[in-house]
Amino acid sequence: MKELFFSREFAFIHDALVKQYCLTAPFNPPEAYPEIPLFGKTDKNNLIYPMMRTLFQKLSLDKENIDTSKWNPFKEIIKPGNIVLIKPNLVTPYHYLGESARYSTIVHGSVLRPIIDYAALALKGKGSIIIADNPLEHVAFRDILEITGIETMVSNLMKDGHIDIPIQVLDLRPRILKETKNGRFCHEAQAGDPLGYLTIDLGKSSLFSNFDDDPEIHYYTLADRTIDHLDPRYTGESQTDRYHNPNSHKYVVSKSVLNADVIIDVAKMKTHCKAGTTLTLKNMIGMVYLKDCMPHHRPGLPPKGDSFSHYPASHYVSARKLYRSLRHKIQIHRFPGFRALRNYLQKKKILISQHVEHGNWEGNDTIWRTILDLMRIAIYADKEGVMKDSPQRTFFGLIDGIVAQHGNGPIAGEHVIASIIFGGFNPVVVDCLAIKAMGINPQAVKSVSKAAEIEKWKLIPENFDISLPGVELPQYNFRLPNGWS
Repeated sequence: MKELFFSREFAFIHDALVKQYCLTAPFNPPEAYPEIPLFGKTDKNNLIYPMMRTLFQKLSLDKENIDTSKWNPFKEIIKPGNIVLIKPNLVTPYHYLGESARYSTIVHGSVLRPIIDYAALALKGKGSIIIADNPLEHVAFRDILEITGIETMVSNLMKDGHIDIPIQVLDLRPRILKETKNGRFCHEAQAGDPLGYLTIDLGKSSLFSNFDDDPEIHYYTLADRTIDHLDPRYTGESQTDRYHNPNSHKYVVSKSVLNADVIIDVAKMKTHCKAGTTLTLKNMIGMVYLKDCMPHHRPGLPPKGDSFSHYPASHYVSARKLYRSLRHKIQIHRFPGFRALRNYLQKKKILISQHVEHGNWEGNDTIWRTILDLMRIAIYADKEGVMKDSPQRTFFGLIDGIVAQHGNGPIAGEHVIASIIFGGFNPVVVDCLAIKAMGINPQAVKSVSKAAEIEKWKLIPENFDISLPGVELPQYNFRLPNGWS
């Protein structure tokens, strides 16, 4: 039911005894449940499955049939014949702190297993399930599937006949970044989205249209492609300017996302150096394969730019240029432990001339616009990429906070055992729930605080208070990234 998108309904489940994921694929439930046929053995170590099941019950999904063989929690969300897209955060399987922190970065397969089971139950043998994401461009997708157990899980479910509808696992990237022997990088083509991609131009309805009257505004994505932007005299254009300029605001979107009838957005509970947090709203950035069309920050100082609050000292610029030169000439990044040492020194503030750049600070006024533009596309664009006045697909959001991450997230922060999962039908509402639990001021997270200002293709229920007054939650003291107060 697409009207559920404007629901304030949400729930969370917290169990302090659950401190890790089940690591044995296919992540069978710890006991037989009346509504789900059990194939294979139970797994007493899987505490994630009953947490997810309890969350669905707390959301009052198919309330009248709970704890009976007729219980079908997704029956109002998923109809037989639907295409269900499960969009987990699969950004990278690596972390410089090693295995202990790895699962704070990425959604684990044991979280997806009950979603698959109940989605298949609602489909009744008609339709399909797609698990898809767009990881960092240099990451090997096979490593992600192995570390999360997703590949083994899906293979076992299909082979054992437990799931009677097709399940696809898709790497939506049509190209990946490979490192050559001389330390350089080049792009290598791969299959990508089997349905291809669509370019959607939001034009004057984009949240970037506020800048269209200023020809001096430029856009960058992720880290800058050149160190020269640190020079106040630098005014060069970027590849992103081809997609975002006074004439257009374009995003290249995977058709498999637009072709879905239902999106189940499975995010991680993490901080983010540019956005403050990366939850269900930010997770939909994975629907875009071409990084160049997603502005992350603008070169220069506010108000035209937001790369940093002040220009760095000249010796810092010189040191950065030297580092990049050494990176290519002697490949210092390949030295064992180099990344771990670099991040440790940054954490301890030992490195000289630290400077916040690339929009990695609370003054970033760019990334939230990209986030909210893309969520509006995910909800309101039809299968041909045409924006409509009403929601075009059903949305259900989940945030995995079993092992969360704070500090310099989303991929270099410290892990936190939070033992919590959030769920609901509206991404802004669900994100506010997690933000409140994280102990972060929701006004500082522009992807939620600015959502209420959107007049076209709305993302928030009427009169919704992002501070969630009266909602009691476990309280964590998440540390924000460097550059955030």
